[in-house]
Amino acid sequence: MSAPLVEAGCALRRLARRRTAPATLLVGAVLLGYAAAVRPVATARDALSASSAIGAVVVLFLSAGVVADDRERGRLALAATHPSPPAVWVVGRWLAVAAVAVAVFAVAAAVLLEIARAPEPPVGVALAAAAALAHLVALAALAVALSCSVGSTAQVLVLLAVLGLGAVPPEIAAQALGAAAGAVARVAWAVLPTSWALSRLHEWALAAGPPAPALALGLALQPALWLGAGVRRLAGSELAARSG
Repeated sequence: MSAPLVEAGCALRRLARRRTAPATLLVGAVLLGYAAAVRPVATARDALSASSAIGAVVVLFLSAGVVADDRERGRLALAATHPSPPAVWVVGRWLAVAAVAVAVFAVAAAVLLEIARAPEPPVGVALAAAAALAHLVALAALAVALSCSVGSTAQVLVLLAVLGLGAVPPEIAAQALGAAAGAVARVAWAVLPTSWALSRLHEWALAAGPPAPALALGLALQPALWLGAGVRRLAGSELAARSG
């Protein structure tokens, strides 16, 4: 078995032992119940959007401090507790968080798509689901990268900003802040795992909007970008801890 998968297995066991893990899954179950019974979804797009939001909540809370906890406790300088290279460690944590989020998304999507029973073509639904999975994987990579640099509180706040502000279309930002700020927002919204980008990809996949190949390519490249940044930051922290 490859080193990242071994690290991912260890990380999964650690995540399962966290006191926040049951609460996180309970919140996901409550949100699924709300989308299924209280305010039932009516279309495949609504079902996938709700499922993606549930998966994002899992990433948000489950990833808090996934690297920062060890970094702040000085474990990075100890070969006995940190025997793997930084790249293996970061990728393993990302795989663990992404695996849980994808599993939760899959369960939620299966339930909500069955409830919606929408007439959208299966190929379009499959493409929209793939976009939602890519979004969750990129969000998990960003979460791990942030945890390599900041504490759990700052990590959660930044992810909340990405998810919250990222739901606002850049056009609205341009109207509120000016054309220059709107152009910056459009670029930022495209290189971050924002809800707006996912919505645009869903529209494309379900033939409800124009093509967005740049957003699809950006979403596919984001995991490598964020994980690379996290590895570089962690390697610097490790070197400083060992030389300090």
